[in-house]
Amino acid sequence: MTMEKIRSIIIDDELNNCENLKNILERYCPEVEVAGIAHNAAEGLGLISRVNPQLIFLDIQMPGGSGFDMLESIKQPTFDVIFVTAYNQYAIKAIRQSAIDYLLKPVNILELKEAVSRVAEKINHKYNEKLLNYLENQKNTTSERKIALPSSERLLFVKIEDIVRCKGENNYTYIYLIDGSSILVSKTLKEYEEILSEEKFIRVHQSHLINARHVVSFEKSDGGYLKMSDGRTVNISRQRKEFVLSTLSRLNR
Repeated sequence: MTMEKIRSIIIDDELNNCENLKNILERYCPEVEVAGIAHNAAEGLGLISRVNPQLIFLDIQMPGGSGFDMLESIKQPTFDVIFVTAYNQYAIKAIRQSAIDYLLKPVNILELKEAVSRVAEKINHKYNEKLLNYLENQKNTTSERKIALPSSERLLFVKIEDIVRCKGENNYTYIYLIDGSSILVSKTLKEYEEILSEEKFIRVHQSHLINARHVVSFEKSDGGYLKMSDGRTVNISRQRKEFVLSTLSRLNR
């Protein structure tokens, strides 16, 4: 099972600051993975090349080149930046660098969590665009249709027909595949309902979206439920039963 995390690095010349920020992130921002730490701009550039981070926590004043100098040397950055510094006179320049946020040391935990939340929203928006564009580009092709599912390391391209069902839990969705594996992504079930609305997927319950291709039978006992091709059963909500059965009948003609 794969859970999406924000791949990040810390670039700061003070070792104690790095360790302190890393510990705070681990405790208060579990959606963030610290994949590496660098202590100057040169090390930072090397780490960016190796790790390909989604987010950088960046100090400004460092020996051998400032955080601004480092950013200006990167032609097409693919990451977001949260500046973490002891100096407040750089805020306007940081904004011009399109930073997500500008945090003063010592870091305020609430402000840090809010900044990370903004990064997560931005990343999810990018993934949503990729998902929708990918499906749109495939509409007029004869190739097997796929969907891109974001994991912490990559986008996993999965055949839509191999998805048996999706189960929502708060802001996360479990994607269950025909081979018995599952993927956990930090997107709501409603988002996948919208993306897969034209792919024979039906919302049968507040927490379940099923692929009509994988319905084996409708069982009338216990209020009514569906048997799926992976051997699992999925309850149908009372309010949706008539709609679900009529939709299944129409799709399977």
